[in-house]
Amino acid sequence: MLLTGLIIVGIPSSFVLYSLTKPAPPPTRFNRQRREVCIPQKDGSYWIVPWETVAAQAIAMDSVGRHGKMTQGMLVVGFKNPDPKAKDGEQDFSMGFSCGGGTTAMALWECIRSYMEVGPESINHLDSFEKVRSNLRGKNAFWGVWWFFFVGIRDHLKAKEFGKAIWLIFSAVALGTPLAAMLQTWKLAPPPDLTDPAIVEWSAPLPPEQWAKRSPEWDEAIRQREAELAGEAVT
Repeated sequence: MLLTGLIIVGIPSSFVLYSLTKPAPPPTRFNRQRREVCIPQKDGSYWIVPWETVAAQAIAMDSVGRHGKMTQGMLVVGFKNPDPKAKDGEQDFSMGFSCGGGTTAMALWECIRSYMEVGPESINHLDSFEKVRSNLRGKNAFWGVWWFFFVGIRDHLKAKEFGKAIWLIFSAVALGTPLAAMLQTWKLAPPPDLTDPAIVEWSAPLPPEQWAKRSPEWDEAIRQREAELAGEAVT
């Protein structure tokens, strides 16, 4: 049993420790002034993808057991290579966010969409997020991660979502998830910056009169969708 336990714990721990020795990957950058997204690639190159070609999909799966109902899923954001002559296997790129699926995934996408279409002021929790992110840096990472787990367990218990609360407790005690999250935070907060001169210039702020505008097709699609939502709210 001791050997089995060492294998179960040791192999994943080895992967975590190995990943900590590798340099952090450069971040994907959303530029709302240019209405473009910069996608770094493993070979050091970059894709500059038009925002209006970005696609998102919220995936969710329900499971029912003795602990109750649980929902798992993720948000997948896809980008198409702007090079029409791209080789097979290099035509698309996607990012996955394990955020619970369903409503939670759609809410995360709405934060991204609102930032690009409306602006930072549309995200009410942006200031709070910045405060949390600052607390997760350096010596505060330990308490910040544990606070997230405490708040999650408390909120699930208040909502009588006992299965989700038990899962958080189990992952914290048996799987060491807070420790892994803390190590990840130390590794990625703050994220590395993009250093390529062309991308640095691309990232520079533009005068408001030079900001990119929505295409007529995109503008009409948003107008129609907002009208549909307004009609649903009335009914």
